[in-house]
Amino acid sequence: MIKKFQKVKIIIIFLLIFCSSLYILCPTGKSNPLDQIYECWPSYEFEYNQTLCDKPVIPYSEPRQIPITVKAKISGPNPDIVADKIGGVILIVDISIAEISEGCHASINPPTILFPVSDEYVIANATLSFTIDQYFDAFSLKKIKISLTNEKLGSKTTLVKSLTRNFNISFSVGYEPRLSFSYPENNVKSINPGEIAIFPIDIENWGNDVTTVNIEIIDIPNGWQANIIKNLTLSTNLFGKEAKENVMLNVKPPINFGYHEDRAVIKVKITPVSFTNKSFKGEPQYLYFIVQSEGFSTPGFEMIFAVFAFIFILLPFCRRKNIKIQNKQFRGRNK
Repeated sequence: MIKKFQKVKIIIIFLLIFCSSLYILCPTGKSNPLDQIYECWPSYEFEYNQTLCDKPVIPYSEPRQIPITVKAKISGPNPDIVADKIGGVILIVDISIAEISEGCHASINPPTILFPVSDEYVIANATLSFTIDQYFDAFSLKKIKISLTNEKLGSKTTLVKSLTRNFNISFSVGYEPRLSFSYPENNVKSINPGEIAIFPIDIENWGNDVTTVNIEIIDIPNGWQANIIKNLTLSTNLFGKEAKENVMLNVKPPINFGYHEDRAVIKVKITPVSFTNKSFKGEPQYLYFIVQSEGFSTPGFEMIFAVFAFIFILLPFCRRKNIKIQNKQFRGRNK
């Protein structure tokens, strides 16, 4: 009986040693429940300079540079144990543009950032660069979606699994003022003293917002007079609406008595202002008009000349009438 028990005991010990050997020699099998307990995943914090994004982006301007800070750590049931076990291993994270509004272009440098595996946040930096190569409505909102994707860690078992996280950055389109001008009757005129030079001006809005056009006459020479409408509002041609208006500049030279040979350059200042947000305005533009006045001016004497001319014309008729009356009187005496 004792011998049989010893034989069974030897067989059991042999089987235990054999099974343990198989487990050691065959580690490529499926992960057991213990492996799943140690599996972790990355956690990210994403930060960027919001102040730079709050400033509207002008179409076709230089690319806007936005510093980005990414913080990463591993999370899970036992991240400290995993971090200790694979200490010195690098977590590789690809950072890329997942989505972007049409007409906008962006890139991120560097495209890959590296983190040492840790159960506490580790910081890495990148830079987002974006621009707009198309005209959109001023102050419309655009979006950039940035994607973070890490590579899996662990060959036989997954210690840190692959994960993708997306983050959005929003920005607005800036106001781009663009006015064009034309002169249907040229911008140079010759007139006589006392006449008014009239300059038609066509103003057209090619900016990306409805625009208020402020108009101001500056640098008027002494003795000259000029006037023009002070402001007007134009739609924009960019989106299929008629955005052209005709205004008149009236210029009157000096009219003091005497002969004149005057020449003046009238300077007109035009400033475009966003109708949607009046705090946004473009740089002033200047138009120049040349007026030449030559001739004799007799201000205040026109009525006197008219009276003399009337008398000069009327005098012969009066003299003829007096002669006729005298002749009749003379004939009456003779009778």
